[in-house]
Amino acid sequence: MRSLLLDIASAFNNVYSGWILWNLFLAFIPLLLSFGLFRRQTTPKGWLLATWLVIGAVGAIGLLPRLPRVVRGWVNIAGAGGSTAQLRLLWLLVVIVLAAILSIRIFKKTPTAQSWLWWVGLVLFFAFLPNAPYVLTDIIHLIRGTSSGQIPVWVVALIFIPLHIAAIGLGFEAYVISILNLAIYLKQHGAKRLILPIELLIHALCAVGIYLGRFLRFNSWDLVVDPTGVIAYTLDVLTSKRPAAVIFVTFLILASLYWLMKQVTLGLKLRIRYARQGIDVL
Repeated sequence: MRSLLLDIASAFNNVYSGWILWNLFLAFIPLLLSFGLFRRQTTPKGWLLATWLVIGAVGAIGLLPRLPRVVRGWVNIAGAGGSTAQLRLLWLLVVIVLAAILSIRIFKKTPTAQSWLWWVGLVLFFAFLPNAPYVLTDIIHLIRGTSSGQIPVWVVALIFIPLHIAAIGLGFEAYVISILNLAIYLKQHGAKRLILPIELLIHALCAVGIYLGRFLRFNSWDLVVDPTGVIAYTLDVLTSKRPAAVIFVTFLILASLYWLMKQVTLGLKLRIRYARQGIDVL
């Protein structure tokens, strides 16, 4: 038994380094923001607070194995990049602190569509939303981690593959529920006709974001730290044939999977409602 546990621990230390929990944490940020912005009045405050604490713990656990590498990277950038790089790192820290404060205020208060806090939260929501469907591309970690042949087959079959399926499913479901919360908000405010166009626009923007994140290695906070660089790269990508083709295929995948998971999610919601009312769907 001890050797089996050592095999599992060694495989996780060599391959994963906390990426699953960290990526899920980033995927759950727009989900939490969607409840705080679009369904604040119908969501129990205690449930939001408990969920926020759980997601924060997931992010902390996921960051711990990567923290030494992140710190080394920041130190190297600050040392080699001069004052400009140091100012960018300082600005990033300021943005992180402000985002945390704003998030706490969003969940403590009930921001309206007319308040500046609501609009700032909306910007954060769209900035972090591509992180949720981004988990679909993390299948590459499974391929890279298991192609070396150093991990026992039973660990791959019984642990890695189910773990990947669960992580990808949870991340994409966060994407689906986030957009559904926005759709409910639009419907409640008499903008039902805008739901489908906005859904398609979100899929297109997320397809671009996934390409920038996976291939050009941008992050959500690069929009604040280096907005001109992100815009320049985005325009270059959209005017190049191969990246545009990849983005278009990604858009089709997101739209198709979203439609499928949307039906499943709404179906489960309906089943839960029937169960509470004592209705037998069979």
